[in-house]
Amino acid sequence: MLRRLSRRALDILAPERCAACETMVAADVLFCHACRAAVNVLGAVDGAGARAFAEYDAHRRPRPVTEALHAFKYRGAWRLAPRLAAAMADCAGAPVEPPCVVPVPLHPARLRSRGFNQSALLATHVARLRRWPAALLLLVRTRDTPTQTALDLAARRANVAGAFALRRAGSARGRRILLVDDVWTSGATAAAIGRVLRDDGAIAVDVLTFARVL
Repeated sequence: MLRRLSRRALDILAPERCAACETMVAADVLFCHACRAAVNVLGAVDGAGARAFAEYDAHRRPRPVTEALHAFKYRGAWRLAPRLAAAMADCAGAPVEPPCVVPVPLHPARLRSRGFNQSALLATHVARLRRWPAALLLLVRTRDTPTQTALDLAARRANVAGAFALRRAGSARGRRILLVDDVWTSGATAAAIGRVLRDDGAIAVDVLTFARVL
């Protein structure tokens, strides 16, 4: 009862807004009804190993998923992180053993420029919601790779080859890893990190993103 009253008070004093169109919504709601109807919810899209909440909708209108991610990453809407992560956590499946939640790392230069690692924020909230362990500093990015946006698949793979490493050798050994990122585009980044983790002895590497390009 007290929790319901607290949530109602929060809705009145500091109302949340739709992540895509700014319509007022309840504190734990990501999209308004209209925007939610335009979201193509996915779940498992590459077997059990890769899951995404929704299709990345950059090339059509309306595009609530793209708008939400752009607000989060580029327009300072950090408060969206818990609601984005909640959508991801709901489609993360039910593994037999709790995985260790690990974010895709940013290079220090990119981190200084952006001010935060969006993947680390999402990983923190996913781990908290699912009560899974997290290792936010397990990985490092050894090269500040150019953006992948304009690259084809072969170029994307070459771009991230050798760009990731373990902060400490042996730290993935025997672990089941859930790699968290905001968007799965070609899978090149996940594949590069997966190789590093498996070479270090990780038992399994699964991937969870908010959106995926189909």
